[in-house]
Amino acid sequence: MSTYHSVCHRFFRLILLLLTVTFIFCCLTVKMAGAQSVGLGIKPAKFDEVYDPSTTNSHSVTITNLDGTDKKLYVFAKNVASVGAGGVPVFANSNDEVTGYEVADWIKIPYTEIDVPGDGKFTVDFTIDVPENATPGSHLGGLFFSVEPPDLSGSGAAVGYQVASIVSIIISGDVNEAANIRQFSTSKFIYGSQNIDFSVKIENTGNVVVRPVGPLEIFNMLGNKVGSVMFNSDRATVVPRFVDGAGNVKSDGTRIFNDIVWEGNSVGFGRYEAIVSPAYGELGAKKTMSSTVTFWILPMHIIGPALGVLAVLLLLVFIFVRLYIKRSLAHLNQGRRIVSRRRKNGSSAFLLVTVISLTVTALFLIVLLALFA
Repeated sequence: MSTYHSVCHRFFRLILLLLTVTFIFCCLTVKMAGAQSVGLGIKPAKFDEVYDPSTTNSHSVTITNLDGTDKKLYVFAKNVASVGAGGVPVFANSNDEVTGYEVADWIKIPYTEIDVPGDGKFTVDFTIDVPENATPGSHLGGLFFSVEPPDLSGSGAAVGYQVASIVSIIISGDVNEAANIRQFSTSKFIYGSQNIDFSVKIENTGNVVVRPVGPLEIFNMLGNKVGSVMFNSDRATVVPRFVDGAGNVKSDGTRIFNDIVWEGNSVGFGRYEAIVSPAYGELGAKKTMSSTVTFWILPMHIIGPALGVLAVLLLLVFIFVRLYIKRSLAHLNQGRRIVSRRRKNGSSAFLLVTVISLTVTALFLIVLLALFA
């Protein structure tokens, strides 16, 4: 009896230990989730202006503390060193890096650090002083608010978080807005329905950012327009080519837009053609570019059964013609001319079957075209 009680006691102790561990784990999970929900907000998220050389321009940005705890934030500016996949800017660790698109030294901030109360806001006024010898074209950077000092943040060792307002300005003068379509394609050549995804690769060959926007139109094999979507409706930018002071290419000045989808409202059949014609240019006359891609829509869930029906029709035509010819020969066969007449009419039978089969096939394709194109 004592052994039984000892085993029960150990079992209850094990259950109690498991419940305690589970409770602690749940508390830590809730705490981590709460920590992840805090952060910083910033408005505006981007400054996009055109300035003349030798001018001073005033701006303001509002930082919001989304946490209930007071925070000390460090304020600093950085240049954009390159642009990654999807147009994401990569900021320079040091403002001494030369790319020809610097702007950080022009941003004059009256604070190096600020105190933002919990659930409160702080508005920072700053200026952008454009020097007289500023290079015409785009200049890119960011105004940062970080819980870590800029030296620690730039080293990659920061544990906290930061937010930035993108500064994208164009200096007037000898600017060059130039872009072209490097590639326009679909993910497949043959689709089973009108659900087509496109990819467009734009190259910026000028010295200012461009925002190409325009229609992407789809036409069927009869030349009728069957659909359209707007390319780059959110006006995402394509930045120029980035080269550092040593002549190394940091970014090639291209951007791929691969989230373009067209969904038609019919089954679709045959060869289709898509034409994308975006326009760009904000400092002068609008410029356009265009590219074309073709693809096929073959709905096999319809074509498969239809081909089966066609095969049955051709088989019935063949049997009918053979029976008709045999019956005709039975009336004509007399005496010693039977063999020669059979040979002669045998070739005629093959020709007749071929002609009728081709006619039925052509009619079948015409019906498909009329129904689904």
